[in-house]
Amino acid sequence: MKKNTTKPAVVTTTAANDGVFGIHRVNEIRPSPDNRKRFNQVALNELAESIKSMGVAQPILIRPVAPTADAPERYEIVAGERRWRASIIAGIEVVPAMVREMSDRDAAMIRLLENLQREDPHPLEEAIGYEQLMLQFGLTADQVADEIKKSRSYVYGRLKLCALTNDVRELFLDNKISASTALLIARIPVPALQAKALDEVINPKNAYPAGEPLSYRRAVEHIQNRYMLDLTTAVFPVSDGKLLAAAGACTKCPKRTGNQPEIFSDIKSADVCTDPDCFGEKKAAHFAKVVVTANKKGVPVLEGAEAKKALPNTWQRDSELVRGDQTIWTFDRNAPSTKNNGSVIDFLDERSLPPVANYFKNEDGSVIAFYDRQAVQQALEKVGACETVEQHAERMSLIVNAPKSEAQIAKDIAETELKEARLKLLKEENAFRLSLYKKFRDRAANGLSLDSLREFVKLILLDNNDYSLPSDVLDVYGDANHSDDDVCAYIDKASLQEVQLILVDLVLGECLQVESWELEDGGIRSDDRFETLSRMARIEGIDPGTVREQLYPSPIVTSAMQYDDLVKFIRISPERINELAKAVIADASRFDLIDALERAAKAAGFVYAAGGFITASAGEQAPETVGVAPEPAPAEEVREQQKKIVKTVNATKGKTKAQTAVVAPVEAWPFPKSPEAAFDNHNLPAAIEAMPAAEVAEPLLPEEVA
Repeated sequence: MKKNTTKPAVVTTTAANDGVFGIHRVNEIRPSPDNRKRFNQVALNELAESIKSMGVAQPILIRPVAPTADAPERYEIVAGERRWRASIIAGIEVVPAMVREMSDRDAAMIRLLENLQREDPHPLEEAIGYEQLMLQFGLTADQVADEIKKSRSYVYGRLKLCALTNDVRELFLDNKISASTALLIARIPVPALQAKALDEVINPKNAYPAGEPLSYRRAVEHIQNRYMLDLTTAVFPVSDGKLLAAAGACTKCPKRTGNQPEIFSDIKSADVCTDPDCFGEKKAAHFAKVVVTANKKGVPVLEGAEAKKALPNTWQRDSELVRGDQTIWTFDRNAPSTKNNGSVIDFLDERSLPPVANYFKNEDGSVIAFYDRQAVQQALEKVGACETVEQHAERMSLIVNAPKSEAQIAKDIAETELKEARLKLLKEENAFRLSLYKKFRDRAANGLSLDSLREFVKLILLDNNDYSLPSDVLDVYGDANHSDDDVCAYIDKASLQEVQLILVDLVLGECLQVESWELEDGGIRSDDRFETLSRMARIEGIDPGTVREQLYPSPIVTSAMQYDDLVKFIRISPERINELAKAVIADASRFDLIDALERAAKAAGFVYAAGGFITASAGEQAPETVGVAPEPAPAEEVREQQKKIVKTVNATKGKTKAQTAVVAPVEAWPFPKSPEAAFDNHNLPAAIEAMPAAEVAEPLLPEEVA
C-alpha cells in the first residue's frame, strides 16, 4: 500500500485554530463551484487506497452554507476537496472536518492559497484562481500579487493564460504543451489565430524528427515572425483612431506590446502589433482611403495589365516615374554630403515631396505611389540632396583647376598606395582563407575529430543567424538545384561524409570572402567563423601559417638560420629548396649552412643531382642514411656543387618545383577547381576582377622538377 504523502496546507492548520472539529457525513458536504475542476484520477485512486487502510489523516476545512433546491448540502468545502473525493471513492461515509464560519472572500482566498501550496498546481488553475479573486472581490492584479506574495510579472503572466481558448486550455491541462508555449499562444488576441498558431507549433511542416512539435525557442521565433508585426513599418498612421473605428488607435491598443510590458517583457520593441488580422484590416482601410482620395483629386490609379504597361523599369535611371523608396544614387548630381546613400523619402518629407503622378494598385489591394522623376529631381535639388547643373559644373571646375600643393600631392600618393595595399590585402586574405579551407575540407572528408566537431557545434550554438548554402561554394554541388527543398532531398541520399561536409559548408563557407568594410587599421576585422575554421584546421593537423606561407612566401633571410630552421623551411615549402640553396650560397658569412642544408635536404628525402636538389624518387634511390649527418664533402667538391646550384637556380629564376608525393583524400566531396574570387566590384579595378582564379586562390604545390 502506498503511503499518503500529501502535504498539509498551511491554511488548514490556521483554520483549525478557530474552527470546530467534527465527524461529518460526506453526503452533507458539497464542493465549491470555484474550486479546480480537474483532478489526477490515478493519484486520487492511490489516495483512496491509503484512506481505506489508514483513514483521512488530516481533517478537511468546510463552512456552513444555506441549502438550496439544487444544492441541499449543509456545508461547502473550503480546503481538502481531493481528500473528500478520495473518501467517496474509498466508500467512506464520514470524514473528519473543521467547521469554520467565513465570508465568501475569505473562503476564496483560503481556497486559492491551499491550491497554490500543493506540490504541483497547474499554471492554468493558478490563473483561474487569480481571475476569480479579481472578479469576485474587485482586486487588481497588483493587489493579488501582494496577497499571494508573488511578483507582478508572475501574476500578469499567469493571468494572461486565462485568454486561452477552450481548445487550447484542454491541451494545456493535458500537458500537451508547456506553460511557456501556452503563454506564447495566449498573447495572440484572436481565438482563431490561437488555434492556428497552436497547430503550427504542435504539427509543424517539415518537422525533424517527423511528428515532433517545435521547441520553445523555435516556437518563439515562429510566433514572433508570423503573429507579431512592427508598427514602425506600418503604411497607415498608427495614431489614427478613425481609420478603423472598432479598433481605435494602435498607440492605445492593448494588443500593442508597449501597452502590456509585463506580458511582453521578452519583446524589445514597444511598437509591435500582436493582432495580424487587425493590422491587415487597417492596411486595407488605408489603401481604400488612398484610392478614394486619388479619385477625388483626379490622380490615376492603375492596376493589372495597364499598370505593367505604364510602369516598366521604374528602378532605372531613365525611368519617367519613381517611387518614394527610390535610391538617391539613381538621380543626377548627388551632393557630396549624401555620400550616395539613402532614398528619396530620407531627404523629402510629405511637404517637400511633389504631387503623386499616379498610383499602382497591386493584386493584394496594396497601393504604391509614383512621382514624376523630374519633379523629384527638382525637389532634391531644392533641399540640397542633389546639385543643380550650375552648382555641379562650378564644383567640378574648382576640383579640376585647383592647383595641388606638395602636401596634397603627397597625400594623393599616400592614398593611392593605401588603396593598393588594401586591395592587395583583400586579395591575399581571400586567397589564403580559401586555400586553408580547401585543405581543411579535404582532411575533413576522412572524418572530423571530436575536438573539431565540438568547436563546430559551439559555433552553431552561439550563432543566431539562419543558415543557407553560401554562394561562394555553391558550385561544389555541380548542376544540382540549390533551393532548400532540393538540398534536403540531396542530403537524404548523401553519404555520411557528404552530409558532414554540407554541414561544414553551411556554417564555415561564409567566412571565405573578406569585404572592404571588414578592413581595419592594422589588418582584417576579427571573424568568429574564420577563427573557428583556423582552430579546427589546426586540430586536423593543418597549420594556417603554413598555408599562408605557401601562398605568399616570405623572403629568405639566412643570417640567423640554424639546422632546425632549414628543416622547417623545407618541410613547409619543399618547392623552394633550390631558392633556399641560392640564398645560402649567396650569404658569404654563413658558409657553415651549406653542410647543414645538405643534411636537412637528405632528411627530407631530397638528393643532389646535376641542376639542383630533387627528390629521391625522381632520380636515384634515397640513401639508407637519409636523416643522418653525412661525412663532410671535400672543399673542391663543395665549390663544384655551389656552381651547379647557382647555375640551376638562375635558370629556373627561383621557381623550380620539387617533386613530392601528394596524397589525395578518400572520396573527398568535390570542390571547385578554380573558384572565382568574389571581390567587391565597386572597389577593385577590372584587372583584379579579371585575374585568373588559379593565380589568386590555388596554392603552389611541388609537382615536378623544373
